[in-house]
Amino acid sequence: MKEAFKKEKLISVIVPVYNVEQHIHKCIDSIINQTYKNLEIILVDDGSPDKCPKICDEYAKKDKRIKVIHQKNKGVSVARNNGIKKAIGEWITFVDADDWLEENYCRTLINVSTLYKGDYICCGYNRVYKGKTVLINADGSVKEYSPKEFLVKLLNVQNGYGFSHMKLIRKRILSDVSFEKALLVGEDALFNVMLCNKIKKAVVINKPLYNYNFNSNSVVRKYDKNYVDKYLTSMKYMSNYVNANYNNKDIKKNLYNYIAYHVLLIIVNYCYNPSNSNKFHSLNQVCGIDIFEDAIKKSNYTEMSITRKVTLFTLKHKLYLITALICKYRQMQFKR
Repeated sequence: MKEAFKKEKLISVIVPVYNVEQHIHKCIDSIINQTYKNLEIILVDDGSPDKCPKICDEYAKKDKRIKVIHQKNKGVSVARNNGIKKAIGEWITFVDADDWLEENYCRTLINVSTLYKGDYICCGYNRVYKGKTVLINADGSVKEYSPKEFLVKLLNVQNGYGFSHMKLIRKRILSDVSFEKALLVGEDALFNVMLCNKIKKAVVINKPLYNYNFNSNSVVRKYDKNYVDKYLTSMKYMSNYVNANYNNKDIKKNLYNYIAYHVLLIIVNYCYNPSNSNKFHSLNQVCGIDIFEDAIKKSNYTEMSITRKVTLFTLKHKLYLITALICKYRQMQFKR
């Protein structure tokens, strides 16, 4: 048994931690209790103002696999990057501190990597919200993608593959890839797109091994006067990277879908947020930004839900009164 354990590849599990003391125990316990035991667990305390720093240190005293990094609050990208620098595992996986893993998460992903000879493995997940669970990418299939094929999947957001978590990544391909600390949103999607330049093959096991705690008060939904600027910066980074690295019409076509999807987020969560007192003016401003206007015109509705397709149609044809009705309905849904 000991010899078998020594032969297992070391997986470094990186957990950025900030202000999640009500969730942190469940998260760490789910990692400790993995059926795959050869783990290095790196908890990165991002200057958390609650009891999380103390909780992390207490866990480290109980389990020698746990290492704790304490840093000043610099954001999730810096926290993950510092975790990568500290990691000594052959493989890396990321877990958000308010989420948790199924007990066979690590074992299943490492087995898939061996069987399919992949260096980037992705799984499905459970989206948990107000006690309800929705299965995402959970039909049990295993699919192999070339880097360009998977890049198209990433750029079509509703596929659900753009998160940093739910992945097992061979560490050596991260040698010159890191999370962009200038981004406050979309940093994980850009990170994955950059990885598509490094991997030989992506393998997806559509089995829900990760539990994603959907937070309606997250940065995506929360009203913020800087909301548009945050997403504009993120979209420019993504557009610049894709255009500089891929001379491929299909990929560039799907880049428009990626940006258009995020324009829809801005319109629902910012322009028509109940806290926005000048909704129609905000809508006109957003639709007039060059990169957003271009994406609205050139996007092709690929792999969007019917609600998003209809909303995008209203934007393409400037049917803003209908856009407003859809957004108000979406805001009502968030309150349920």
